[in-house]
Amino acid sequence: MIWRQSWTTRRQAEAAIFQYINGFYNTRRRHSYLGGISPLAFEAKVA
Repeated sequence: MIWRQSWTTRRQAEAAIFQYINGFYNTRRRHSYLGGISPLAFEAKVA
């Protein structure tokens, strides 16, 4: 993401990276404390 995009200000870059980490990466990345599944899959499983 960082190398494919250019931003006019540092603030725009920080906002884009923050959105990526909190909106995509953390919800799809597998977590060992959840038994190796993503938070989205874990929530669907327990719901």
